[in-house]
Amino acid sequence: MSRSLDKDLLAHLKADDSNKVFGDISTLLTDLPTESGLLEIEFLGKEYPLAPGTSYLRDGLAVGIPKLRLAQAFFVARQILQNRLDGGSVPHNEMLAATAVLLLMDPEHLTAANIRKRLLVSALERSGPDKSALRQEKQFVDSLVTSRLHRHTKSPTLWSHRRWLFHLFAAHGISIDIQHDIKSIVMIAGERHPRNYTAWHHARILLGHYPKAAELVAIDVKEFCLRNHTDISGWSFLSYAIFGIEAEERRRDICSLILADVLKIADSLGWINESVWVFLRNITTAELVNQQQFESCLAVNKKLASVTPKESDRWRSLDSARRWCEEHRLPTVSNLADT
Repeated sequence: MSRSLDKDLLAHLKADDSNKVFGDISTLLTDLPTESGLLEIEFLGKEYPLAPGTSYLRDGLAVGIPKLRLAQAFFVARQILQNRLDGGSVPHNEMLAATAVLLLMDPEHLTAANIRKRLLVSALERSGPDKSALRQEKQFVDSLVTSRLHRHTKSPTLWSHRRWLFHLFAAHGISIDIQHDIKSIVMIAGERHPRNYTAWHHARILLGHYPKAAELVAIDVKEFCLRNHTDISGWSFLSYAIFGIEAEERRRDICSLILADVLKIADSLGWINESVWVFLRNITTAELVNQQQFESCLAVNKKLASVTPKESDRWRSLDSARRWCEEHRLPTVSNLADT
């Protein structure tokens, strides 16, 4: 949103009750029961005028907030924040509501995120065994990073805040379903903002703490990659998940299954983009596949390269593949036959 406001917009801002708009939008963000799911938030332009007294449109969990209403709520939230920074006394719930609106308007508002951390820690100290505030904060952050808001889905500040929450969950002995988080949060963020390396980096952190989930996660991520085959961030994480499977036999089995599926579809649909073939090269040059699988990969590559002769191809022979491995100091497939 532009920081400069035209005269017509300023007139609307002055005419409406900004405090009411702030209350409506902040309540929307802070009062969802944890079992109800995540909000589907979108911003609406001028082509969606609302009746006086209406702050947003809602259909179940789908919410449309006009940018004008968001600007009104933001100005009120900013005044509340400034009062706090100036040493004023601001009630806990009011400050929580203000920071929610600030982060909805600006996902990189680091001050708002840090204040929410302090508010959450304070709430946990008062509540004792009741950890509902922790779950509500996770629901709020997850609603933002999975929204249809381009900046929010890839926001380093929001993903950092979620990472902090993850460690706080662990500190209070609350388990997190890693497979569900990666499938329902990271993958959705990855689809709504392609090549979302910030979200996939978060997935690496989650999986790094729970490596036993790697096998199930790899299967889920494979499906994501087949639906989004140009997304190199997804393919990169898929490699990470495969190599993270602890049992060697299962790692080989899962790698073989995934390789077969990817090769079949790449051959059928003629995928020649670099994202897919960087993944295939990394998988087949590690000691996880047999000779037959390795040669199948080369055959598909040769077929696609013949259809698109202008594409650079490092895999025209087993010798070139072996040289590539040596140059990058990677292990090669055992007992490669000369061609």
